[in-house]
Amino acid sequence: MQPNLALRRARSGKGLLPPNPMQWDNEHNGLDLRHALKIELEALLPHERAFSLLPDVSVVPHGEIPLAQVYVDHLRGVASARWSGIGIPLPDGGALVVFNDSHTFTRIRATLMEEFFHLWLGHPATRVRVYLQNDSHRTHDPRIESEAFGSGAAALVPYCPLRRMVEEGISVGGIARTFAVSRELVLFRAKVTKLYGRLRTRADRGHC
Repeated sequence: MQPNLALRRARSGKGLLPPNPMQWDNEHNGLDLRHALKIELEALLPHERAFSLLPDVSVVPHGEIPLAQVYVDHLRGVASARWSGIGIPLPDGGALVVFNDSHTFTRIRATLMEEFFHLWLGHPATRVRVYLQNDSHRTHDPRIESEAFGSGAAALVPYCPLRRMVEEGISVGGIARTFAVSRELVLFRAKVTKLYGRLRTRADRGHC
């Protein structure tokens, strides 16, 4: 995906970007997605519609992958906290996105939006190597992981309506329900957009 630079320049000075320049690329990525889907900033973003922009990508829960039930149950049990989702490049140029179906709906939404942005932004796939001594190693680039997660979070909870809701005194739970995300994601967005201090003040007074 190549960014529309004219569209990004047009957002300047309109209250669409937070007072945190280090976050602006992620904000633009999130706003670009909503623009492509023609979804208003205040509206809930259906993650399924995002993947409609990637026609060669299939999204499935891990329980629908042909695996022995013992492995399916393992990933729903003790291993559940260790992974949320994975994007697997396919030989034909497409991709398969698999998510952990034991997680909550809000966590799945955040996971799938992160995987979507890995693909939409053209991030290189990580490599997993398994060794004989029951060990494994995965290449990991914190920069692209942060970009994918931050962009997904910005698409799910845009800065402009978040700021308005914070100013109106809407609780973290209320904001989370509006956008169908977790409270933790709302708090993350508040921190990176410099709104957390206002939420924390209300939390200290028992209104969060």
